[in-house]
Amino acid sequence: MNTRARTFAAAAVALLSCGIIIIYISHRMDEVYRIADRITILRDGRRLLTEPLGALSTEQIVEGIVGRAVDGALTYRERTPAARSEVLLDARGLTAGTRVRDVSFQLNAGEILGIAGLMGSGRTELARCLFGVDPLDSGEVRIRGRRVDITNPRKAIRAGLALIPEDRRAQGLVLEHSVRSNLLLPLLPSLRHGLVIDDRAGSALADSLIERFGIKVADRNRPVRLLSGGNQQKVVIAKWLGTQPNVLILDEPTAGVDIGTKSEILEVIRQLADDGKGVIVISSEYPELLAVSDRVLVLRDGRIARDLPRHDIPDEESLQLAVQGV
Repeated sequence: MNTRARTFAAAAVALLSCGIIIIYISHRMDEVYRIADRITILRDGRRLLTEPLGALSTEQIVEGIVGRAVDGALTYRERTPAARSEVLLDARGLTAGTRVRDVSFQLNAGEILGIAGLMGSGRTELARCLFGVDPLDSGEVRIRGRRVDITNPRKAIRAGLALIPEDRRAQGLVLEHSVRSNLLLPLLPSLRHGLVIDDRAGSALADSLIERFGIKVADRNRPVRLLSGGNQQKVVIAKWLGTQPNVLILDEPTAGVDIGTKSEILEVIRQLADDGKGVIVISSEYPELLAVSDRVLVLRDGRIARDLPRHDIPDEESLQLAVQGV
């Protein structure tokens, strides 16, 4: 069980001992099993069932939430090593203030590199440096052996990088704009003919991204703020994948989404790696991180403390101990 679940469980026990009734709303299975006595499953605004928690398996709960079976979403599937032979990204001595300190690593084509660490370890700051959001004090990045300029996001995009930010609402979306507009924001240069944007081509491209990523929206012109958290996250992922990046950096990609969307996002990550892309996944959700990562970097105080092949991490507890430096 992770630290968050332990904290909630301890608080729940204290409240219950005072005679307080708790209604706990969550799609985190470890917390639900630790805290709840009974469970009510809602789907599409309707109550599907109410049962004692012990009467239902995890698979039944997930199927009830999603409306279909989700098999093996959190199971690591080892892929062919030959697909990951080429060094795609080579980061050398990246330093930015005190949060990123002399970080060096390589990412191979077709590899999913997980990054784990406690809050303040430098995970998000590293992602922002790689995408040119925050300036580097020193160090360099090479793509397929060629040094690239990542001094701002536009240059990082040109170099073939894309970033799915940690906070989709504040950093990944323009909430008052439509789904269509959000999907097309990083793609406008490809739709421009002189000073004119090809509106018809833009609508067709938005529709194709909506269909490809299963974004549930009745009208592409609907404000993106009205979508569920999971569908908002799909919009953020879809718009950046539309730029055809070679390296995709995802910061907390499954935070705040239901387990159905979570499984879809993990499948997208696997498919990108299978297609030869390099993928960096930053997450505090260790089950998800272990489900997709081929290798995990552990950051501590802005430095790489451990570089662990996936087969050297037998379970979530082992990763927690590595992150805590035990």
